Amino acid sequence: FLHDARLSTERLIGLVNDLLDTSRLERGKMQISTAPVNIRELTQSVLAEISPLIQEKNQALTMEIPDDLPVVSGDTQLLRQVILNLVSNAIKYTLRSGRIRIAARIENTRLRWEVEDSGIGIPQTDLGKLFDKFYRAENALAVETEGTGLGLYLVRLIVEQFGGKVWCTSEVNVGSTFAFTLPLAIHEA
Repeated sequence: FLHDARLSTERLIGLVNDLLDTSRLERGKMQISTAPVNIRELTQSVLAEISPLIQEKNQALTMEIPDDLPVVSGDTQLLRQVILNLVSNAIKYTLRSGRIRIAARIENTRLRWEVEDSGIGIPQTDLGKLFDKFYRAENALAVETEGTGLGLYLVRLIVEQFGGKVWCTSEVNVGSTFAFTLPLAIHEA
């Protein structure tokens, strides 16, 4: 009973925090500290935190992010939330022994980060609504009943806050790729 109560409390705290973050971002009231962010180091930090979930599902993870990837301007904690949300979803919606690939590269003057999974995929009819507030794809509800429908909405708000874009491509029973771009940090001479 204590274990179940603890899990329920953690879910409730997560929901309240998501609602507060959403409200602050929507109203422009969130304290944001912009600084150079090393996306490779940030991704490695997130992976270290959630590696037990990957191991528990016996998933194969590969990371293709160059050591010399330029930094972006952003708030480390907010960008951490973006990466954590996208990688957590990939883990959640990929079956046991599935694969997850994380990559980042430079495209023109932007950094592109993506997570690709061999998960359940998302129906084409749901792709246009994925980043809407409280929206959850129908097949996601069948696999995972928990969730607020705020995670991808928050991802979109945060990425757009820093001048980026986020999107998803997917095929049912094949997998999904979630990607975002951010402008590179401008260094003063």
